[in-house]
Amino acid sequence: MIAGIRRIVGIEPAGPMPPAQRVVVADPSPQDLAAVQAACGGWAVMWSRWRRAYTAFATFAGGPLIVDEPDPARLLQRCREVRNAVAHGQAMIA
Repeated sequence: MIAGIRRIVGIEPAGPMPPAQRVVVADPSPQDLAAVQAACGGWAVMWSRWRRAYTAFATFAGGPLIVDEPDPARLLQRCREVRNAVAHGQAMIA
């Protein structure tokens, strides 16, 4: 359809588009995962291979609290934010 529109308006067809490059986050080593788990006290942390991100499950809350982040530093920051919000009785949706 696009090629037909280009012909109608007199635009030369563009060359083929290169495939989109997807940024792939490498799997963490067992030592890296253990370090993230140790830094996120009160959270059960796992590596989600499908989402290419760390997933942290709160072990201190009565209800389900789950945080996903591909960057371990950002995961630690968000875990701290959620834990502080729960400790102070604030609702937090991120």
